[in-house]
Amino acid sequence: MIDLLHANRVAERTCRHGRAEQCNGYWCHNETWDDAFNWDGKHDEVFLAVNTKVVGPDGAVQRTLDSESELMGDTWNLPNRIQAGSASDRGGIVSGDKSPLEPEQDMVIVTPTIWEWDPGAGFWDGWLAWQVQTDQAYGQRAKEIFGKIWPVSKPIFDAVSLGIQTVGTLAGLWSPLGKAQRRPIGIQRNPDDPGGFVFNPVSIALNTETADYLITSNGQGLGSGIVELSFQDDPYLRGVYSLFVQVERLGGGDLPTQRDWRWCDKCQGLYFGGRWTDSRCPAGDTHRPADQSHSGDYSLPVNAIAATDRQGGWRGCTKCLGLFYGPAVARSRCPAGDTHALPGQGGSSDYSPFHNAAADPGRQSGWRWCDKCQGMFYGPQTAASRCPAGDTHTPPAQSHSGDYGLPHQAA
Repeated sequence: MIDLLHANRVAERTCRHGRAEQCNGYWCHNETWDDAFNWDGKHDEVFLAVNTKVVGPDGAVQRTLDSESELMGDTWNLPNRIQAGSASDRGGIVSGDKSPLEPEQDMVIVTPTIWEWDPGAGFWDGWLAWQVQTDQAYGQRAKEIFGKIWPVSKPIFDAVSLGIQTVGTLAGLWSPLGKAQRRPIGIQRNPDDPGGFVFNPVSIALNTETADYLITSNGQGLGSGIVELSFQDDPYLRGVYSLFVQVERLGGGDLPTQRDWRWCDKCQGLYFGGRWTDSRCPAGDTHRPADQSHSGDYSLPVNAIAATDRQGGWRGCTKCLGLFYGPAVARSRCPAGDTHALPGQGGSSDYSPFHNAAADPGRQSGWRWCDKCQGMFYGPQTAASRCPAGDTHTPPAQSHSGDYGLPHQAA
């Protein structure tokens, strides 16, 4: 999974009194089978689709919003796409590829899906129509949550639990050569119609109570507020993907932030703690987990509007899980080898830490940029640091690094 990435900067975000939900990344466990000739581009090309319903306490759906991300995959001679995947030097998603989570009395029901893209007709129009037709069933579920009939600890549910499911047919879907068409990943054969399919999407219901529960919950062991949604095709269609959705509390007013960044006492660097077991430390092995280093919880402004007291362009590396300065990636050094992951391939969000900003009791200053590896480290401990380019990180007096301040909650 890629918790620290935001689906190539395309996040469906629903802000609710300082709370947000975002699609935090994808993982292609197994690519789909669609078109033997790859007319759509090399291997898989996918996009994310999110349906959002705003529901009142009476169960009435007040408005429905549908959004679709930019297309991700192969960009060779195919404009208006985000390069993603490792099928070629221009992208294309293959098995194993990863990319990086209203008024208070209302509820938002969000239904994230991931779609295989091909030119030609498909199921998209039918999907939008189905969302409108199911307003009553979703509204009833919202009433149950508001009335505590349904446990607050279960704000995640599938369509079958509502007594509804998408059923349809797509011409050529089960043909030996496949067919180029847009469809959601997670389609299964319809046992009542050999030529048809069924699709069972998963939704997340958010009001103040359920959002607060999910923010602190770690039921799947992926980190607080992070939920894995699985999409598994019928074996004939082959596709197996996961989406990682993170519900988090926003800090600094309307400034969107991502929490769970941690300090490593072995190298003095900053890394994403939600997946520390997959991290790489320049001092060897993984970064030190927070329960051993006693690191506080750091937050980074993410995909935020530019400001004079913040510096954008910082990226998360999918190889080591560290933070680095993206515009200088060609000169970077990664503890997992070679340079840090290219932002366009890894799909990292744009992080903008506070830079030479006025002092704030909610932030910890003293963080610095290293000109040897392009990473961020804690400057007061430079002598104890380890740099993937060798020796310690460059002292600020030599690198001329500015002073970075990170929103911080002590351990």
